[in-house]
Amino acid sequence: MAPLVLKLIRNVSLVAAVLLTVYVVYIPREEIPESQNDDTLPIFSQDAMHLVVVACKGSKQIVQETLTMLKSAVVFAQNQVEVHLFTDELKQNIDNELSKWPRKTKNKINIHFFPVKYPLNPDEVSLLKNWWGPCASFRLFLPEILYNIDSVIYVDTDVIFLSAIDDLWNQMKFFKDEQVGALAPRVGWDFMVPSSNPNFILTPEGKLTQVNSGVFLMNLTRMRERRFNTDPSISGDTFSWNQDLLLPLYHKYKAEMNGDQNLINILFHYNPDLLHYLPCKFNYHHKFCFKNDRPGRSCLSAETEGAFVIHGSANTYYNNYSPAFGAINNAFRQYNFENDLTSSLLQPMINNLQQPEVENHEHCGGKTELFTKHIRNIIERTKLS
Repeated sequence: MAPLVLKLIRNVSLVAAVLLTVYVVYIPREEIPESQNDDTLPIFSQDAMHLVVVACKGSKQIVQETLTMLKSAVVFAQNQVEVHLFTDELKQNIDNELSKWPRKTKNKINIHFFPVKYPLNPDEVSLLKNWWGPCASFRLFLPEILYNIDSVIYVDTDVIFLSAIDDLWNQMKFFKDEQVGALAPRVGWDFMVPSSNPNFILTPEGKLTQVNSGVFLMNLTRMRERRFNTDPSISGDTFSWNQDLLLPLYHKYKAEMNGDQNLINILFHYNPDLLHYLPCKFNYHHKFCFKNDRPGRSCLSAETEGAFVIHGSANTYYNNYSPAFGAINNAFRQYNFENDLTSSLLQPMINNLQQPEVENHEHCGGKTELFTKHIRNIIERTKLS
């Protein structure tokens, strides 16, 4: 009898151990720990592409913008996408819509929700949280918050991918050893200001520029290293990208800044060698396609290769300032994953772009080929595979 009892005890123990292991390893999406400032972040695959978006309650379109951006990211993606979505009040609204996506689509993307929790004291949070837009400044603290991730793509909610997100991710391969991030510069402007002006960055060609932070490739590992200079009047030390670097610059220049994009430009003014310039085809916005007498403001990489990513800045998805952007946004919003790309996305987009009020508009009219080139190519490759 004794050997039988011992065998039974061993079997029960083994089952209990297996059940405990399954419980510890499997964490449903809804139960991801809410604090990202301790040691409870999940362990993420470093082989996947990591996409970060911050969605705080502001405009009434913010939920739909976020969903449209994610739809565009996943529909063309060639590899797995890990999405880190920071939000508070909007989590349930977004998750309810994501739950309606077909299983095949959801298998290409993992969504991780986190609260918007600044690694700052309450007084500093009150200063920065609504600076320019709700939670826009949160991206400044991603190296500290996502401490166990090597690299990410950060995008604003009003970004739409017109090609595989893999194309943008692969731009990190072009970083030099010292470079920590990639941003698209403004093009076609001759800034007649002294090179000492902290709002401008000196390019390797000796010209001054500014960058747009709506699409930001970030090597978080390098950003966490002590390699950043600051304004010499603040300190002669080097810093990692954290609040010790950011806050003194914020307090010194806040009267001259409208938002955190200005702070990013100031930071790279003092560290121009750490910045990789992203081709403007990866952050294509309405100012690149004005029909005016300043052709230098066009985006040559998009004109020759097509736009890879568009940015609906200045509310261009919803106003009549540059209706081509609204035409593209509407096509993606109405796209159904269950239908084929040609009839459900490409053709409606072409129809929208070729409406007379869009096609003939002075701002970005007549650009159907530029906006649809990569979608056409993806469809053709799919047919051949």
